[in-house]
Amino acid sequence: FIYQVLQAPLVGLGRLGGFEVIYQFLSTLFWFFGINGPAVTNTIFAPIHKVLTVENYEAAKAGLEMTNIFTSGFSDFFCNFGGGGSTLSLVILMVTVCKSERIKQLGKLSIVPGFFGINEPIIFGLPVVLNPVIAIPFILVPMMNLILSYFATLWGIIPRTTGVNLPWTTPIGFSGWLATGSWRASVWQIFLLVLGMMIYYPFIKTLDKKYLAEEAAAANESSEEDDISFDDLDLDNL
Repeated sequence: FIYQVLQAPLVGLGRLGGFEVIYQFLSTLFWFFGINGPAVTNTIFAPIHKVLTVENYEAAKAGLEMTNIFTSGFSDFFCNFGGGGSTLSLVILMVTVCKSERIKQLGKLSIVPGFFGINEPIIFGLPVVLNPVIAIPFILVPMMNLILSYFATLWGIIPRTTGVNLPWTTPIGFSGWLATGSWRASVWQIFLLVLGMMIYYPFIKTLDKKYLAEEAAAANESSEEDDISFDDLDLDNL
């Protein structure tokens, strides 16, 4: 009863591209408000992803054609790099092109965790939460990755994921190869990472200029406080 009435219709919806778009959009949108997006959305979507993943695994084991695109591996390793919002692209820009000390130091602290899909330092430290400047690429880049990866899989540029069970913390490059068994998937991941950097670039530079101005103003204010003059000191008033 549970399979026929509940699971089967949901799995059928899970094969549709629109279902995955909703999942990715809601996951990143929740993060924008400071809520762990996947922790909320996976209560519904994770069981569907796992069923589709197992179907691919069984087909691969039997030597049959794999039919599902939207598996757990696809969602984890071809839509987001460095965590929700695909922020690994953002972190690399923070370290390499930004001039604000605040951004550069945060980027240096976040780049190693970012390679393993952990981006809470960016979410709450930059911050991404309630930041209208970063919100646009934060939501746009995973959607771009999803759509491009879907068509890349559909057209045979990259293989379908084989259903192998990998931790979501598997770094970019290794994850694409292990999830599909093909080096082309690793190259595709790097390609998407660079595209993400191109989209994030104008937004992080806008934020960088703002933080630079704030740092300059704070430095000027500090120097004025440090300049103590005794010319106006009246000993008669002591």
